[in-house]
Amino acid sequence: MSYKIELHCHTSPVSGCSNMKGQDLVRYYAQAGYSAVHITDHFTPWFFAEQDFTDYLYGYHAAKKAGEKLGVKVYLGAELRYESNPNDYLLFGVTEDFLKGAKELLKSTYPEIFAYCRQNGVLIYQAHPFRDGMLETPPEMLDGIEGYNMHPHHRSRNEKAIAYAEKHGLNYLSGSDAHSKEMVGRGGIISDTLPEDSKGLRDLILSGKYELYHEGEVVE
Repeated sequence: MSYKIELHCHTSPVSGCSNMKGQDLVRYYAQAGYSAVHITDHFTPWFFAEQDFTDYLYGYHAAKKAGEKLGVKVYLGAELRYESNPNDYLLFGVTEDFLKGAKELLKSTYPEIFAYCRQNGVLIYQAHPFRDGMLETPPEMLDGIEGYNMHPHHRSRNEKAIAYAEKHGLNYLSGSDAHSKEMVGRGGIISDTLPEDSKGLRDLILSGKYELYHEGEVVE
């Protein structure tokens, strides 16, 4: 048996650009044949300037509750952007305690954030690294990149991202970057195993025992 897993999706109102509440997102993914979703709401200093840490977890908890009813695993993740840089970074293997600590680093520097991830066994992947406005991150300070970002309204230049990953020996992943029902199910991975939690998802990514999925096709 194989399992389809979404690695990049957003809930409303935590991610202001999404129009899917957590419970609706999970329902749409269940209908699309997915077994798990990795909730990656925007984790930024601007969010926390107006809202508390518990507010950040609202979409994840709503999705997790719905997932328990629908048989869909829901993993806690984040799409981090720190104050002095326009880049976005997907985090794999996070816990609520890890994110509380990361919140205090959002006004610091990337080397500090990278070191914090390393210390806590969290993987950091640059999302859509060749989208307009993104800056290059030194490859030695990444665990990988998002090679296939399937957001239909941005020029993510996936071919350039994949070529860059292959040139520098970086792992790359696939994600829908879903913000609405119409964007659900365009990316992710397919695995013969289904992780129990966020750390299990991190371990799966580290193992490389999965196939990339985008736009209805498995990438060999």
